[in-house]
Amino acid sequence: MTRLKSLDWLGAFALIAALVATASAEYELARAVGFGTFTAGCVPAALDVYALRAFAVRRDVSAVVVALILTNALAHLVSSGLIPVSVPLVVAVSAIAPLVLWRVKALSAPLARQESAPVAVEPETPESPSEAHTAIPAPEPADASAHPSDPLLPQARAFAEQIQRDAGKAPSLRELQAHFRIGQARAQRIRVQLAGGAA
Repeated sequence: MTRLKSLDWLGAFALIAALVATASAEYELARAVGFGTFTAGCVPAALDVYALRAFAVRRDVSAVVVALILTNALAHLVSSGLIPVSVPLVVAVSAIAPLVLWRVKALSAPLARQESAPVAVEPETPESPSEAHTAIPAPEPADASAHPSDPLLPQARAFAEQIQRDAGKAPSLRELQAHFRIGQARAQRIRVQLAGGAA
Protein backbone atom coordinates (compact mmCIF):
# COMPACT_ATOMS: atom_id res chain seq x y z
CA MET A 1 0.00 0.00 0.00
CA THR A 2 2.87 2.39 0.89
CA ARG A 3 4.57 1.66 -2.41
CA LEU A 4 1.31 2.30 -4.30
CA LYS A 5 0.85 5.67 -2.56
CA SER A 6 4.46 6.52 -3.41
CA LEU A 7 3.82 5.73 -7.08
CA ASP A 8 0.67 7.89 -7.03
CA TRP A 9 2.68 10.83 -5.66
CA LEU A 10 5.32 10.32 -8.34
CA GLY A 11 2.63 10.31 -11.02
CA ALA A 12 1.09 13.48 -9.60
CA PHE A 13 4.46 15.25 -9.51
CA ALA A 14 5.23 14.17 -13.08
CA LEU A 15 1.83 15.46 -14.23
CA ILE A 16 2.27 18.82 -12.46
CA ALA A 17 5.80 19.25 -13.82
CA ALA A 18 4.67 18.45 -17.37
CA LEU A 19 1.72 20.83 -17.18
CA VAL A 20 3.88 23.66 -15.82
CA ALA A 21 6.51 23.09 -18.52
CA THR A 22 3.98 23.07 -21.33
CA ALA A 23 1.98 25.95 -19.85
CA SER A 24 4.96 28.29 -19.78
CA ALA A 25 5.72 27.67 -23.47
CA GLU A 26 2.06 28.03 -24.42
CA TYR A 27 1.84 31.31 -22.49
CA GLU A 28 4.90 32.72 -24.28
CA LEU A 29 3.47 31.67 -27.65
CA ALA A 30 0.18 33.43 -26.90
CA ARG A 31 2.07 36.58 -25.85
CA ALA A 32 4.18 36.42 -29.03
CA VAL A 33 1.12 36.45 -31.30
CA GLY A 34 -0.49 39.41 -29.52
CA PHE A 35 -2.51 38.08 -26.58
CA GLY A 36 -2.65 40.28 -23.49
CA THR A 37 -1.03 39.39 -20.16
CA PHE A 38 -4.21 37.89 -18.70
CA THR A 39 -5.72 36.36 -21.83
CA ALA A 40 -2.41 34.69 -22.75
CA GLY A 41 -2.74 32.67 -19.54
CA CYS A 42 -6.07 31.32 -20.73
CA VAL A 43 -4.42 29.47 -23.63
CA PRO A 44 -2.35 27.07 -21.46
CA ALA A 45 -5.21 26.82 -18.96
CA ALA A 46 -7.62 25.74 -21.69
CA LEU A 47 -5.19 23.18 -23.13
CA ASP A 48 -4.41 21.75 -19.68
CA VAL A 49 -8.11 21.42 -18.80
CA TYR A 50 -8.68 19.70 -22.14
CA ALA A 51 -5.79 17.31 -21.45
CA LEU A 52 -7.04 16.44 -17.96
CA ARG A 53 -10.58 15.90 -19.25
CA ALA A 54 -9.38 13.68 -22.12
CA PHE A 55 -7.26 11.58 -19.73
CA ALA A 56 -10.18 11.27 -17.30
CA VAL A 57 -12.68 9.96 -19.89
CA ARG A 58 -10.01 8.13 -21.96
CA ARG A 59 -11.03 9.81 -25.19
CA ASP A 60 -9.23 12.32 -27.43
CA VAL A 61 -5.97 11.39 -25.68
CA SER A 62 -3.94 11.18 -28.90
CA ALA A 63 -5.43 14.44 -30.17
CA VAL A 64 -4.64 16.36 -27.01
CA VAL A 65 -1.08 15.02 -26.85
CA VAL A 66 -0.50 16.05 -30.48
CA ALA A 67 -1.97 19.50 -29.73
CA LEU A 68 0.34 19.93 -26.73
CA ILE A 69 3.40 18.83 -28.73
CA LEU A 70 2.62 21.13 -31.67
CA THR A 71 1.87 24.12 -29.46
CA ASN A 72 5.08 23.68 -27.48
CA ALA A 73 7.14 23.12 -30.63
CA LEU A 74 5.73 26.31 -32.18
CA ALA A 75 6.41 28.22 -28.97
CA HIS A 76 10.08 27.23 -28.93
CA LEU A 77 10.50 27.82 -32.67
CA VAL A 78 9.10 31.35 -32.29
CA SER A 79 11.12 32.16 -29.16
CA SER A 80 14.34 30.94 -30.80
CA GLY A 81 13.66 33.02 -33.93
CA LEU A 82 13.53 29.99 -36.23
CA ILE A 83 10.05 30.93 -37.50
CA PRO A 84 8.52 34.42 -37.63
CA VAL A 85 5.11 35.37 -36.24
CA SER A 86 2.81 35.19 -39.26
CA VAL A 87 -0.89 35.39 -40.05
CA PRO A 88 -1.35 31.60 -40.12
CA LEU A 89 0.37 31.30 -36.73
CA VAL A 90 -1.83 34.01 -35.18
CA VAL A 91 -4.95 32.31 -36.58
CA ALA A 92 -3.83 28.90 -35.29
CA VAL A 93 -3.16 30.17 -31.75
CA SER A 94 -6.42 32.13 -31.76
CA ALA A 95 -8.30 28.93 -32.68
CA ILE A 96 -7.05 27.03 -29.64
CA ALA A 97 -9.67 28.30 -27.17
CA PRO A 98 -12.72 27.69 -29.44
CA LEU A 99 -11.45 24.24 -30.39
CA VAL A 100 -10.85 23.31 -26.75
CA LEU A 101 -14.33 24.56 -25.84
CA TRP A 102 -15.84 22.34 -28.55
CA ARG A 103 -13.83 19.23 -27.59
CA VAL A 104 -14.40 19.53 -23.82
CA LYS A 105 -18.14 19.92 -24.45
CA ALA A 106 -18.07 16.90 -26.78
CA LEU A 107 -16.25 14.83 -24.16
CA SER A 108 -18.94 15.67 -21.60
CA ALA A 109 -21.97 15.01 -23.85
CA PRO A 110 -21.78 11.19 -24.11
CA LEU A 111 -21.90 10.87 -20.30
CA ALA A 112 -25.31 12.55 -20.11
CA ARG A 113 -26.66 10.57 -23.07
CA GLN A 114 -25.43 7.31 -21.61
CA GLU A 115 -27.22 7.90 -18.28
CA SER A 116 -30.55 8.59 -19.99
CA ALA A 117 -30.25 5.98 -22.75
CA PRO A 118 -33.15 3.53 -22.85
CA VAL A 119 -32.53 -0.14 -22.18
CA ALA A 120 -31.83 -1.96 -25.41
CA VAL A 121 -34.46 -4.51 -26.38
CA GLU A 122 -33.52 -7.57 -28.35
CA PRO A 123 -35.19 -7.69 -31.78
CA GLU A 124 -38.35 -9.71 -31.94
CA THR A 125 -39.10 -12.35 -34.52
CA PRO A 126 -42.69 -12.13 -35.79
CA GLU A 127 -44.98 -14.99 -34.96
CA SER A 128 -47.65 -16.40 -37.18
CA PRO A 129 -51.24 -15.85 -35.98
CA SER A 130 -51.63 -19.56 -35.36
CA GLU A 131 -48.49 -19.70 -33.21
CA ALA A 132 -49.62 -16.78 -31.05
CA HIS A 133 -52.61 -18.76 -29.73
CA THR A 134 -51.05 -22.19 -29.61
CA ALA A 135 -50.87 -23.93 -26.26
CA ILE A 136 -47.48 -24.22 -24.59
CA PRO A 137 -45.65 -27.14 -26.24
CA ALA A 138 -44.64 -30.16 -24.22
CA PRO A 139 -41.04 -29.87 -23.02
CA GLU A 140 -38.35 -31.96 -24.55
CA PRO A 141 -36.15 -33.74 -21.99
CA ALA A 142 -32.97 -32.52 -23.67
CA ASP A 143 -34.01 -28.86 -23.36
CA ALA A 144 -35.08 -29.19 -19.74
CA SER A 145 -31.80 -30.78 -18.70
CA ALA A 146 -29.62 -28.53 -20.85
CA HIS A 147 -30.89 -25.24 -19.38
CA PRO A 148 -31.23 -24.51 -15.64
CA SER A 149 -34.33 -22.74 -14.41
CA ASP A 150 -34.48 -19.19 -15.73
CA PRO A 151 -34.34 -16.47 -13.02
CA LEU A 152 -37.52 -15.00 -14.54
CA LEU A 153 -39.41 -18.28 -14.16
CA PRO A 154 -41.35 -17.31 -10.97
CA GLN A 155 -42.49 -14.01 -12.53
CA ALA A 156 -43.20 -15.80 -15.81
CA ARG A 157 -45.37 -18.36 -14.01
CA ALA A 158 -47.41 -15.58 -12.35
CA PHE A 159 -47.70 -13.78 -15.70
CA ALA A 160 -48.83 -17.00 -17.43
CA GLU A 161 -51.51 -17.57 -14.77
CA GLN A 162 -52.78 -14.02 -15.25
CA ILE A 163 -52.94 -14.44 -19.06
CA GLN A 164 -54.73 -17.79 -18.60
CA ARG A 165 -57.32 -16.15 -16.34
CA ASP A 166 -57.80 -13.09 -18.56
CA ALA A 167 -57.61 -14.61 -22.04
CA GLY A 168 -58.07 -18.33 -21.43
CA LYS A 169 -54.80 -19.20 -23.13
CA ALA A 170 -51.10 -19.56 -22.44
CA PRO A 171 -48.89 -16.51 -23.14
CA SER A 172 -47.35 -16.45 -26.60
CA LEU A 173 -43.67 -15.94 -27.31
CA ARG A 174 -44.36 -12.35 -28.32
CA GLU A 175 -46.18 -11.64 -25.06
CA LEU A 176 -43.32 -13.09 -23.02
CA GLN A 177 -40.78 -11.12 -25.05
CA ALA A 178 -42.67 -7.85 -24.72
CA HIS A 179 -43.53 -8.24 -21.03
CA PHE A 180 -40.04 -9.25 -19.85
CA ARG A 181 -38.06 -7.45 -22.60
CA ILE A 182 -36.18 -10.60 -23.60
CA GLY A 183 -35.24 -12.30 -26.86
CA GLN A 184 -37.07 -15.10 -28.63
CA ALA A 185 -34.67 -17.87 -27.55
CA ARG A 186 -35.03 -17.02 -23.86
CA ALA A 187 -38.80 -16.67 -24.18
CA GLN A 188 -38.92 -20.14 -25.80
CA ARG A 189 -36.91 -21.66 -22.92
CA ILE A 190 -39.23 -20.04 -20.38
CA ARG A 191 -42.28 -21.46 -22.20
CA VAL A 192 -40.72 -24.92 -22.12
CA GLN A 193 -39.98 -24.60 -18.40
CA LEU A 194 -43.49 -23.33 -17.70
CA ALA A 195 -44.98 -26.30 -19.49
CA GLY A 196 -42.67 -28.71 -17.70
CA GLY A 197 -43.33 -27.22 -14.25
CA ALA A 198 -39.63 -26.47 -13.71
CA ALA A 199 -38.85 -24.92 -10.37
